[in-house]
Amino acid sequence: MVPSGKKLASKVNDDVSRAVTQAPPIGFLGVFIHSIDEKGRLSCPSELRQLLAPESIVLTNFISDGARCLEGFSIESWQSFTENLRKKSRFDSKLHKLENFYLSRAHQCSLDTSGRIIVPSHLKTYAGLQKEVVFSSSIHGFRLWDKRVWELVFQEAESALLDNPNLFEGIDLDNKRGA
Repeated sequence: MVPSGKKLASKVNDDVSRAVTQAPPIGFLGVFIHSIDEKGRLSCPSELRQLLAPESIVLTNFISDGARCLEGFSIESWQSFTENLRKKSRFDSKLHKLENFYLSRAHQCSLDTSGRIIVPSHLKTYAGLQKEVVFSSSIHGFRLWDKRVWELVFQEAESALLDNPNLFEGIDLDNKRGA
């Protein structure tokens, strides 16, 4: 039985999160808004460019909180991620779904001399990137969102936190409270 779209996306994202947990983080923090042109050229925030070597990134499709976006990694993080995946059984059906959804759409993007990348059209279309693109930090790298989608996702997260101030309880792994 094939799971529904949301269930499949949830399973794939859970598998990705477990595998990426082993990858070294980029160390990029914050939210930055940049314009994307018709050709898919997108200027990377200088904070991100300073962390990249050899000046390229990997982008792939991702689903976060039920919304489409792109996930980005440094080459080093991506290589670490894929090395962890190679340790899995090649006959694992979850791995096949991960390969079909996540790996098959990945693309290495080089920075040009102006600090821009070209977002491939299939990824630009997938994430619905139009004029303004938001770079948001994540634990494992960064995400690219259409600004309108990002605003909705952020508002939903903020609303959930306002409704339940203990929402993030248990995420903090540092048990040294008050130290």
